[in-house]
Amino acid sequence: MATSSGNTVTLRSSDGEEFVVQADTIAAASALIKHMLEEDRAGGVIPLPQVTGRILARVVDYCNRHYADADADAAAYANPFSSGDPDLERFDTDFVSGIDQDTLFLLLLAAKDLDVQGLLDLACKTVADQMRGKTVEGMRAHFGIVNDYTPEEEAALRRELSWALE
Repeated sequence: MATSSGNTVTLRSSDGEEFVVQADTIAAASALIKHMLEEDRAGGVIPLPQVTGRILARVVDYCNRHYADADADAAAYANPFSSGDPDLERFDTDFVSGIDQDTLFLLLLAAKDLDVQGLLDLACKTVADQMRGKTVEGMRAHFGIVNDYTPEEEAALRRELSWALE
């Protein structure tokens, strides 16, 4: 196992920030990092060129809260949306509430790239909650999606897919 000291490993973000984390905690959280540690391909520092330091700090915070305890890790896989721990559920709510769309999507991408399933589930659920109850126009406005259909194309699609828009 590649470590920088004892049972820690250093993660390096795309902008050069380094985070020293517990190897067992980050390996429990991230299948990608676990694989790298098992293969001993880390070489003491694991470069994460797809994740900025600002986002990696949040990912590390999430992982430390959710995966530092092996029993909590097992419970998270059993039911990813209810840990049974009110403090952890409050942490999750606070973790995603009030963050801007860019940060949310960057967290989602980092969770996918690092294969942190719990964070990916939380980020996807947050996006789904933001979509719930919105019309197509409401979702476009909320997520800043530009409508690239002409009015005629959109009308044809609405007729063709009317069952989905009810």
